[in-house]
Amino acid sequence: MHRVHFALLATAALGALAAVSVLAAEPALEKRVLTEDEGTAVILIEIRAANHDIYGVTIVDESGSITDIIAPKGWAGISSGDRVVFTTTDRPIAEGRSVAFKMVTTDRGAPLGVTFRDAQSMVHSKQTI
Repeated sequence: MHRVHFALLATAALGALAAVSVLAAEPALEKRVLTEDEGTAVILIEIRAANHDIYGVTIVDESGSITDIIAPKGWAGISSGDRVVFTTTDRPIAEGRSVAFKMVTTDRGAPLGVTFRDAQSMVHSKQTI
């Protein structure tokens, strides 16, 4: 009986350890200003995938300062109010690779919340840059 409990406990511990290691490897984000002119700036958001290929990126700008977006080749982008969604079906950000997304904004310092999706669902929690 004790062996069964120990085996179940060991299996649960290994499963929890695996889940923590998968969740710990978040994509890396970098935000930089490319150009700025009279209150408008073009910012570049570079995203590097970690453990999963990334097929979708959602960026939330609660200040509503994003006025235009430029999707990378093979990606589609749509902007509405405080939300920008970029998606692809055949050109994901592969593990260890990066892709840059450009946005025109009136507030280059506005905090941006970023979430990511794999081919099926959201795979990472929200990050703020």
